[in-house]
Amino acid sequence: MSLTRIFLFLAGGLLLQPALGLAQTRNIYFGEENRSTWSWDLATGVDSYLHTYALALEDTSESLAEFMVQAGFMGRSARKSHHRWRLRTEASTGTELWRERLEGDYSYLDSNRQTRFRLLGNFWGRQYKRSTDFVLSSDNFEGRLEARAYPWVGRTAALDVRAWGGFIDYTTPSTLEVDYQDAGGGVFVRSQSLGNHMWGGGIRSAQRAYPDSSAIDRHTWSAEVDYDYQDFEGQSVRVFHKSDRHLINDESVRPSAWTHWTDFHGLMGAGSGHVYLEVQSEVWDYSQESAVYFDSWRLETALGYRWGDILKAVWKVGPVMELMEAGDSPEAYTQLGARAGVESYGSAVGGSVTLEYGRRQYSQATVEVYEGTGGLDETIYLDLYSDFNYWKIWLLGSWRISSKFSLDFLANYEPENHTEKTDDSAIGFASLHLVWRP
Repeated sequence: MSLTRIFLFLAGGLLLQPALGLAQTRNIYFGEENRSTWSWDLATGVDSYLHTYALALEDTSESLAEFMVQAGFMGRSARKSHHRWRLRTEASTGTELWRERLEGDYSYLDSNRQTRFRLLGNFWGRQYKRSTDFVLSSDNFEGRLEARAYPWVGRTAALDVRAWGGFIDYTTPSTLEVDYQDAGGGVFVRSQSLGNHMWGGGIRSAQRAYPDSSAIDRHTWSAEVDYDYQDFEGQSVRVFHKSDRHLINDESVRPSAWTHWTDFHGLMGAGSGHVYLEVQSEVWDYSQESAVYFDSWRLETALGYRWGDILKAVWKVGPVMELMEAGDSPEAYTQLGARAGVESYGSAVGGSVTLEYGRRQYSQATVEVYEGTGGLDETIYLDLYSDFNYWKIWLLGSWRISSKFSLDFLANYEPENHTEKTDDSAIGFASLHLVWRP
């Protein structure tokens, strides 16, 4: 790690330390309910990752499965304190990896209980053991520190000024794992009321530098808005939009681009349940197109019906569609499927299960790669993508065995069965942890 990165997180720790000290000193003179609280937990279990895909000469399968033990320690301030803080540290060792994590959050509240300053920090570390067969990934450290100030807080809105910095550092950088450092700032306005309508928006500017590849260094300008409405009948509307301008250092290596991301979620009462509509739109508009960087529009929608009681079971079912428009690129496709799921959090066993099945069809199955000369023109075509059927399976839940023990589980599996069997692929992960919270 460079001295700059070390200084960044030492500074965050030094800023958090006075806050912790102030809170603890003040809590000495208050009642029991105003004291800071500390807790710790232990977890053990199995983590597994699988990725299979086809290469030109042979199939490749990457896998990582390990038994791990993790310890965590967390503290938080009293809720009535003007200096609120939360600090959590955890570390784990397994048959394949060492992991470390440190995260903290400090807030200062004025006499009117309004937040005027926040400091948030996160740091992660991962080291692969020598015995592991999963050699395609490198040891790495990653971190982020963000400060937020609220110079003006009104009755209905507040001004939010932010600055942040972060990095990721690989011991052995590669084409797919590249070191970078970023920093930025922004100005936002957000609603303060706790009514049915919440809104916000702002602009930000950020720089990202790649020490090993300065040609792709970039400067990004962004503007975003969001709106959230919910009534007592469970009907709701959530809208988020963000537009970015990416300015690349060397456009002969990678062109600059505009990106536009829109996310919409809606629930409308119908009978004993609700009709839901989810829409995600992503647009890329490059200043100069190429075979690798091309203008595109990806639209993903889900429409269906959900019903039930969250304390018992909430069911949902409906069709899904994904559309990728990319001009003459062979990556353009249409995808149709059906999704069903159930979730419940009212008993000792709670969580959710979601299943999706569908098919993707590419609009252009072949691409021209060669034109002959010498009087007999000939065109050779190469199949880059083949249509496929797919499954998407998500599983998330927890079994509260007792007041101190729980069994937490998380899994995802997404296989693709292609028309060309050599193109078959799958990606998935699973986690099963027994957690003790004394």
